[in-house]
Amino acid sequence: MKYRPLSPVITKLLLPAFLAILLPATPGMLEAKEPASPGILEFSCVTWNNLPCPDLFYRQGNKYLPIKLSPGQRSQSYPLKDARALELFIPMESPADGAKPASPDHYEMVGLAPLLEGAKRMLFLIEAKKDSNGLPLQLRGLDDSVESFPAGSFRFINLTPDLLRIEFGGATHELPQGEAKVVAPDLTAAGGFVPVIIKDAEGRKILENRFFAQPTGRELVVISPPADGRPEMSLKFLSDVIPATPTPRKKASSPR
Repeated sequence: MKYRPLSPVITKLLLPAFLAILLPATPGMLEAKEPASPGILEFSCVTWNNLPCPDLFYRQGNKYLPIKLSPGQRSQSYPLKDARALELFIPMESPADGAKPASPDHYEMVGLAPLLEGAKRMLFLIEAKKDSNGLPLQLRGLDDSVESFPAGSFRFINLTPDLLRIEFGGATHELPQGEAKVVAPDLTAAGGFVPVIIKDAEGRKILENRFFAQPTGRELVVISPPADGRPEMSLKFLSDVIPATPTPRKKASSPR
């Protein structure tokens, strides 16, 4: 797939407009009405499919740094400083007519998402767009801090066009289109299986299952419309283990 590149000058001019368009449509943005103020942030990414542009870079100031993705796995953490958005790029293709290749310092933007106000750690879900409007990659940014998404909890994201009702952890949770919700079920130290039922807005059962939960882990559950030719909804999972905070060792008292 070939994309029409945007010059760095045009990209800089259009960035505020892109942010204004993206803000209302990004899950997890309900408490963040404005892009983040410049600061220091760590981010990671995940995709569940092979992307049409595998060699991805993100912009840090005037530098373009590579991002390594493996489908279904959380990427390593990358630093991002003094930015209002995560901007993804690919190297510009060399002309096919044998003309002088483009400079390796030239990149074209393929994805953009605003940063959340006050977030110090974010996770971006990346997928290829099914239409040709706008940039080819769609990014959804979530607050990935332990305070927002603690150990022992599940984060459900509704990417279907309809409201869903999630029966999980002893309660029913309404999940509107495009929104995310964190639920922390009661768990023993050993963890265990927790029943989950997903219903539509009219109360019709769509899915029933049991999810394994553990106190030291957290699970991202992305609910998408059925894949082509499949009747059931698509569920994607991303597991994460939160290291236990070591207990400070008491100093031994000196003998008198």
